[in-house]
Amino acid sequence: MKALTFEYSIPKYLLTGALSDRKPQILTSWAAPAQVREVEEPKLLGPDWVKVRPRLAGFCGSDLSIVKCHESLTLQPFASFPFVIGHEVCGEIAEKGDEVEGFEVGDRVTVMPALGCLQRRIKPPCRVCADGSHGLCENWTEGELAAGMFVGNTAGVPGFISEMGVAHAAQLYRVPEGVSDENAVLTEPFAVSLHMVLGNRLRSGETVMVIGHGVMGLCTIAALKALYPDVRILGVEVDPFHSEVAKSMGVEEVLRPGGKGFYKRVAELTGAKMYTPLLAKPILIGGVDRVFDAVGSTQTLDFSLRVLAHAGTYNLLGISPVKKVDWTPVWLKELTLRGIYVYGQEEHEGQRMHAFELALRLFAQGKVDLSHLITHRFTLDEWPKALDTALNKSREKAIKIVFALDKEI
Repeated sequence: MKALTFEYSIPKYLLTGALSDRKPQILTSWAAPAQVREVEEPKLLGPDWVKVRPRLAGFCGSDLSIVKCHESLTLQPFASFPFVIGHEVCGEIAEKGDEVEGFEVGDRVTVMPALGCLQRRIKPPCRVCADGSHGLCENWTEGELAAGMFVGNTAGVPGFISEMGVAHAAQLYRVPEGVSDENAVLTEPFAVSLHMVLGNRLRSGETVMVIGHGVMGLCTIAALKALYPDVRILGVEVDPFHSEVAKSMGVEEVLRPGGKGFYKRVAELTGAKMYTPLLAKPILIGGVDRVFDAVGSTQTLDFSLRVLAHAGTYNLLGISPVKKVDWTPVWLKELTLRGIYVYGQEEHEGQRMHAFELALRLFAQGKVDLSHLITHRFTLDEWPKALDTALNKSREKAIKIVFALDKEI
């Protein structure tokens, strides 16, 4: 079968990582660790596993970082090679093990890709898995599976940018009738945003800032509007097309970062006071109550700390290499910094449910529709074109890129 795979080679990894920004053609050359290859179809990993035939598979920002060999080397111990890329999927069960209950061949499903103690057959489970936060499992390198945090970065469980993937029964969520494939394939990124927003316990009338209006930023805007419709949302984005999409989803005003004008406008919108220290960037007293940063660069982290109000919260969703940052605002304003990686059991309207379940419920109820975020579809044979689109989203007016893997779609 065909699959987008990553085969680790130190020379190729270093060469590709060094050249991928300046000479992106290397990403489709013989030197690229990531390529569409013919691989053996995966087998069931046990009686409680299923095969999933993808209909749509998402290509996300973290996948692009893997392809470009730009992901943080800190994560290297928690992956194994070679692996099939892809952790966002809407597919159909093609085969199931004898112990799988509640699902049948042909069922349309999405997959929660985190690999925890249950999938690794570790008993008793670690403390976070026992609490339902499987994505933060403390045993990523232990148990019966090869090292890996989730489906799509481990040799043990092939991912879904392929003609066939596998999943444990506990990872499956049935897609309700009436929920489109396009929404279902976005369950995973939307669940991350729901997890982040619900963890903040916003109050009525707060002003929040969403930085970056790619898929994760737009999913965050959708989560905010669905769960806290009276919260005021300011956006930060440099791309005009993505800015307009954010406005259409409920952002009051989209600001372009950089210079004193940015700080002045945030002060005007929030009633804050702006101070300009000698030889330093402006800082606001007052400002936005919370920041949801889907970029996570040195620039976005730095200005976020400066525009947050006292006792505000900074949510780090995107992750980029960060250089020198002045941490004085964290101390001065007693800010809270919170990292966002995955999802788990959430509290919503007095109920406890997994973020995947809540995401699918919101889709089914018609309260959230993210299908318009899918702007481009490709087959696996169109990998070079798909990659070029992902590398040039502004030029192509691209938001979400998916692979259509079911020949009948």
